[in-house]
Formats: sequence, C-alpha cells, structure tokens
Amino acid sequence: MAMLKEASTKRLLTYGEIESRLIAFEYGINDKPNKPPVLRKKHLNKGKIVGTASQKMLLFKLFPIIFHDIIDRLETKEIYICLREIISLVFACPFRKSWLSYLQSLTIRFQCLMVHLLPQLVISKVHFITDYAKQIEMNGPAIRHWCMRFESKHQVFKRLAVKSNNFKNILYTLSKRNQMHQCLLLSYSNYYTIVNEGYSLSEREFYTLPIHIRKLLEKYLSCIDHTTKIMEYQRLKFNHVILVKGSVFVDNLMHEEEIPSFLHLLFIFKINNLWLFVVEQLQTVAFNESLWSYELERANLFSVKEPNELIDILPKGIDTYEIGKKSYVNVFSRLTKEKQRVY
Repeated sequence: MAMLKEASTKRLLTYGEIESRLIAFEYGINDKPNKPPVLRKKHLNKGKIVGTASQKMLLFKLFPIIFHDIIDRLETKEIYICLREIISLVFACPFRKSWLSYLQSLTIRFQCLMVHLLPQLVISKVHFITDYAKQIEMNGPAIRHWCMRFESKHQVFKRLAVKSNNFKNILYTLSKRNQMHQCLLLSYSNYYTIVNEGYSLSEREFYTLPIHIRKLLEKYLSCIDHTTKIMEYQRLKFNHVILVKGSVFVDNLMHEEEIPSFLHLLFIFKINNLWLFVVEQLQTVAFNESLWSYELERANLFSVKEPNELIDILPKGIDTYEIGKKSYVNVFSRLTKEKQRVY
C-alpha cells in the first residue's frame, strides 16, 4: 500500500489508473484461484487492502510485474526487495544453517529501512521479524509452522457463519456443520487412497500430433504406433498436486549458486495407463532483482517426463508473465538441492 501511495504522490499513477491496471491484469492459470479483489479508490484512500491472506500474498508477489514500468522510480522499492529476500528464505524448505546469519542481517536492514523511509508504518511486527532467524534455528523451517492452513480453515467458518444466518448458538452451528462435513468425507470409499485423475479429456490419434512430439514418444515407448489411442488432458491431479498444461516447473538447480532451470509443460498424455508429459527446456537468462523474477528464453529442446520427475524440487506449477518481449517467472521461495538439506 505504501508503494501505491508513493506512486500517487509522485504523480506516476493516479488511484483510478492503479484500479484500472489491477482490473486489466491477466493472472496466470495457477495464480487465478487466488486472484485479488478489485482495489477501489476508496480502499486506497483508507489505506486498506481487501481480500484473503492468499489474495494479499499474491498481490504482493506480483506487484513488481503489474507495475513494472514504475517500480524503479519508487524509493520504497528498496524495502520491497529486502522483504522479498527475507520471505524467500523464510519460505525455504529445506533451509540451510549457513543462511541464518544472512537472514538476521536482512531483518535488521528491513527494520532500519522501515524506520528511515516509513516511520509512520512501524508496528510491532517490524520488530518481531528480527527474531525469525533465531526461531528457525530452534524449530526448523518457518514454513512448517506457519498459520496459513488455519487462515484457510477459518475462512470456511466465517463463510458458514454468514450463510447459516443463525447466531443464537454460533459455536454449536459451526461445530455441527463441520462434523457433518467430516462424516461425509470419511464415508467415501476412496478417502484414504490417492487417486490420480485427469480433467478436460480429448482423445487423439497418434498421427495428429506434431512430428517432433511423435518422435519423442516413439523413442520413449517401444509399444507405440500409428494405431495407438492417446488421451490428452488439460489438467492432472497427481499425488494431491495439480499440474496444469502451460505451467512452468523447476527442473534442476545449476552450479554453486543453485540457479534454477525450468521446464514448460506442453502436453499431458495418458498412453496405455501411463501418465507422460511432453516438456520444453527453458533457458534461464538472468535474475531481474527489480521484478524479483527469472528471465527465461525458449531453448527448443523437448523431452518426455513422468509426473514424479516434474514435481521433485518444487511440487507446484508456476506461471510465466510477458513484459515487453521477454518472459519472466516469479519464484516465491529460495530453493536448495535435496542432498544438501539441513532441516
């Protein structure tokens, strides 16, 4: 909110232009479920951002991409960059002990920047952030004991309270509705089993696929031929992870700096009861600190992967965003190699 107010004060954008830009912004497939509500002029005047915790977190994550043309002209950008680096470490799982001292210095720097640039917004949480390094050292990665799952469950109860319109004994109403819902879930025969399920099915003939895709599949599967029926899906739920066609996934961490390489999911196939993905390798060009995103380029290198290979490092898809003629991907947490995990 402070960055938006600074943009208005410097006459970079009016409140109306900010509202219009947020309305017109196209969120990616994976980000769309947490799309923030429209930020109206009245919200900006009151200095209040509406929405759930997930919606606010998404707006914070994509702020430099939505306002990419003015981000470098804001003094508060320095605070944002510092906070993004803190969050990338706080959300990291696994977490390296060698990061603790750097995290401590970042939190102190963040507190100093807030006191210097936004003294009117310094609250107790600005001081509490300096304890994160100690808490992680004592209890392990902070992501393992964050309160977002509570916020999600609490949101369900708040909606039930409004819809039920019964406030004589609200505790009894909510507990009964929750217990009935749990009984319904437990009554399902496949509640304890993992079901891999595809969505938006279309059946295709093998010869209708592009020639380079056919060659990849023939090389990967010896039993495939021109008579093979191929089931193509737009989405797949695999081991409770939703994989969407068009998403980007982390393939590997390269070099000592652990620079991530990415794969673009092009096709989701089910052939002879086997789930297969056709992916394209993306080249990581550079890390843009102002956008806090990796710049990517197409490498025109294709391969076939199985679901477990795609969700090994980061078990969720990421969206790419176009700025100018360049593609960027925004990774929220710091990544490290499995064999070097500490916690």
